[in-house]
Amino acid sequence: MQRPIVIVSPLLPPMQGGLADHTLGLARHLSGDFKVSVLSSRDVYTDGPVPIRAAVHDWEDVSELEIELSATPRDSVLLWQYVPHMYGRGGVNRGLPELWRSLEADGRRQVILTHEIAAPWGRRPNQWWYAWNHRRQWNAAMKVADLLPISTEAWTLEWRRRRPDAAGKMFAMASPTSIEPVAVDPGHRERWRVAHGLPADIRILAWWGSVEASKQLEWVLEAWQAACRRWGPVALCIAGGHPALPLPGALRSWSRILGYLKPGEVSACLHAADVLALPYVDGASERRTTLMAGLAHGVPIATTLGSNSGPTMSKADWLVASDVTERGAFVDNVLALLSDEARRKTVGAAGKVHHDAEYSWDVVARTLGNRMRESGITEP
Repeated sequence: MQRPIVIVSPLLPPMQGGLADHTLGLARHLSGDFKVSVLSSRDVYTDGPVPIRAAVHDWEDVSELEIELSATPRDSVLLWQYVPHMYGRGGVNRGLPELWRSLEADGRRQVILTHEIAAPWGRRPNQWWYAWNHRRQWNAAMKVADLLPISTEAWTLEWRRRRPDAAGKMFAMASPTSIEPVAVDPGHRERWRVAHGLPADIRILAWWGSVEASKQLEWVLEAWQAACRRWGPVALCIAGGHPALPLPGALRSWSRILGYLKPGEVSACLHAADVLALPYVDGASERRTTLMAGLAHGVPIATTLGSNSGPTMSKADWLVASDVTERGAFVDNVLALLSDEARRKTVGAAGKVHHDAEYSWDVVARTLGNRMRESGITEP
């Protein structure tokens, strides 16, 4: 007999975003081996793969959260989905560490699944205050948690080195994609192009995800324009938002701004793409679900390496990557992939093999389940 697991997360569908989808996926895949339920916000859907208790109104109100947690089974393992901003304005909730300590003193087992740790230090007083409090919360998490899965290899290695007293609790745990590859037949790529008003044989440069500065969409636009200058029409397909882009008039007819799509539609787009361009400002890492989706679909990816890129990403032959400071090198990598079909197939196939072996939901859920059993926290 194993202890039940209660996933604590403010975010679930219909809320949009990676953490809402991640919570649902985590619950679904852990439920094969454990009795799982979710404690979430009042306005989330409750018709999920496991029991969902939509009860919390204000996640900044620690007293309310304490009451709702007291209604969970006392022997349950609390699995916190942790991103600082989900529990307080600016990512600060000064009462949250006290709640963690109180739960620990009461004998509750806690796993704090860390998707983000702290904002960078800033020059403005409010930036410094947020960054300091994030680190205060993280220090508390390292003390009270039974296990600390961390979403990037780079952060895991850094904090194991900085905090050897908590290193045994820490392990890297990638954030799998919520975009499951749909089955397509050999004619899919051509049909998808024609259905979207494009020539059947045109090359497609794709980008997808939430539109934010860290994704550096302007780098992708530069690479696309360079490709069109070199070869003539190349299609640019953007899924996941409605960015206001300064598209040159002569090239506008070769762009497709698809907006938010259903998961199956995103999958169909990725299956049709020749190159997926993802120039993250902090580098490719295991927490980037857009990257995971590209790997799962076998799409060759041009990306960047930076502070969040660990040894695995930095040495990968299944990515075509340049340093985050080298915009020109990123553009060159996109052009090199677009010009070489054989290399695209090799890189894409290698990425899918690595994804399925290391980053799929089955692998991630099994790793987490095994670590919980090995630590003894699931034992009655």
